[in-house]
Amino acid sequence: MTTPREPRPRFRMSSCAVVLGLLAFACDAGGSGSAGAGGEVVSDDTAVGGAAKPDRTGGTAGDAQPPPRDIIHTDLALDLTARRGRATVTLARGMGPALFEIGDLRIEAVRTQDGTTLPFTRPAPARLLVSAPTDRTQLVFEYGFSKHGQFNGWDATPGLTFLWPAFCGNLFPCHSDPADGTTFKLSVGGVPDGQTAVYPREIPAPAPAYQIGLAVGDYEYSRLGETAAGTEIGLYTPPGGVETARNGAASLVGHFDWLETTVGPYLFGSKAASVSVDWGPGDFGGLEHHPFWHIDDGQMGDANTHAHEAAHGWFGGGVRIACWEDLVLSEGTVTYLAARAIEAVDGPEAGAAQWTQYERELVELIEGGDDTPAWLPETCNAIDLTTHPLWSLVTYYKGAFFLSALEAKVGRASLDAALAVFYRRHGGKTAARMQALLDTLEAETGFDPGPLAIRWLRETGLPAE
Repeated sequence: MTTPREPRPRFRMSSCAVVLGLLAFACDAGGSGSAGAGGEVVSDDTAVGGAAKPDRTGGTAGDAQPPPRDIIHTDLALDLTARRGRATVTLARGMGPALFEIGDLRIEAVRTQDGTTLPFTRPAPARLLVSAPTDRTQLVFEYGFSKHGQFNGWDATPGLTFLWPAFCGNLFPCHSDPADGTTFKLSVGGVPDGQTAVYPREIPAPAPAYQIGLAVGDYEYSRLGETAAGTEIGLYTPPGGVETARNGAASLVGHFDWLETTVGPYLFGSKAASVSVDWGPGDFGGLEHHPFWHIDDGQMGDANTHAHEAAHGWFGGGVRIACWEDLVLSEGTVTYLAARAIEAVDGPEAGAAQWTQYERELVELIEGGDDTPAWLPETCNAIDLTTHPLWSLVTYYKGAFFLSALEAKVGRASLDAALAVFYRRHGGKTAARMQALLDTLEAETGFDPGPLAIRWLRETGLPAE
């Protein structure tokens, strides 16, 4: 999600308010549409009501509910003024009813593509059970969505969405389980005159539900260049933020090119960009809404933030994590890749400075008592990530240093080749657990990474290396 410069997130629930670090939000309550006046297609989302402990059934821990049929495609049409939505959801083949997370959506009707109205019930708070036909089925939801101000849905005041990790149900019927990948189409209407809506018309490869995003504001686009593979890289910024953003993203084309060359092809389109958003007081990193990821306006000048969020196109987005307990597979790998990209493009001195920053901040966290194991392989989606200690910068840094320690054992070229194999195997395909990465690393390098993983990821404190 965020870059290592972000403070460890902490949530505190209080009626309709959630506090994330220093940021606070508040709630409110809306069809279909295409790009409105002043609207431009380019990405981000926010909502409320998905923070209960998720499990593999799509319910909350302990709920007796049927397993959900996988969502394989989501076609959204949102009207930001009326706060109404239409979601056409394509389900995988299966039998029986279909279960969805709906947060605080006001569901008005559920129909088949031919207009047949389907009955539905609410078996649990923020859950909807639809008596869907069998086989591969498209369901059309007509609903209203609410305005949120707590990093959990659509927040109209700064004009952005925030769905990570489990708040997609506040914007559209979904599965927040990170393993459940869906492709997307999105259209947005009700954009205020003179404003630009930045979002992707399409996410062509399966992605976690939190990846879709929307930002609305006085945006202008700056083209930074193209990678060797032809991916256009750019920036969306307010007029006064262009110079700072260009400084921070001066090497972003090179970083992206290095990722495409080293790890594998980018899966989410031919254009990608950093989008400046206002998350309020403090500098809080970014959110991986590929292909148009969000970065807090206070960090648009930070090269590592741009590189980190870009790298989520490969891990976290391209390779979905199977369980929240495997967060290190996303955040730790991306933290490592960001430093590697910076070194490759900006030189050894810049790379060394990045690792020095990682080390300094990790030591400060541990010495300050903010320590945690970075990987929890015993369970899958048994934790509430918004409150669990695993969601910590310790997870980011320890994951990066684990891969750095492994690199020292097997060599950089060997590790890069193993990561590329893993990406080819899982990117845009099946979700993966951290253990699958360890198995691939051992198979491809001939070196058992298990002892290093125990010391760096399963234990607290700092290993000697």
